[in-house]
Amino acid sequence: MAVSAYLPYLIFGAYPIAKRVNLEQEQIEAIVEELDLPNYYELYDYESTEAEQLLEKQAFDGWEGGKCRFCHAVRKDDRDRMAPSLYKILGRPAAVSENFTYSDVLINMRENGLVWTPETIDAFISDPENFVPGNRMRVEGIKDAKTRELIINYLIRESK
Repeated sequence: MAVSAYLPYLIFGAYPIAKRVNLEQEQIEAIVEELDLPNYYELYDYESTEAEQLLEKQAFDGWEGGKCRFCHAVRKDDRDRMAPSLYKILGRPAAVSENFTYSDVLINMRENGLVWTPETIDAFISDPENFVPGNRMRVEGIKDAKTRELIINYLIRESK
């Protein structure tokens, strides 16, 4: 049992249990309202075929792709996992998910204005350590631009 609790931290840097909540929902809403951001889901709304949707899901879920599904929930009704939920990620400031303990470096990035957009997500998943030095997401960046595009399209479609 102890190994199974430690393994996600060892491999991915994820804490299986949140030690504290960094912000309450009201604080999160106040930050978002203050930023007056566009609705990225409307800006990036697109139609995709069934085949494209399958490729997007495979990129998000797959071990060869983002490995994202292992740690992250996407939909509102998904159960919490060991990393922050990506539900409504677009237009959200960094480090504001409930039930997750963020690294100080990511909290600092939020305080300095980091907002998750398709462009910032692309930069982050291409090289997490370079984009946010000292973050706890211990996965290798996704070098393939097409795979990153598929993952971002998946988030646009599924995290509304």
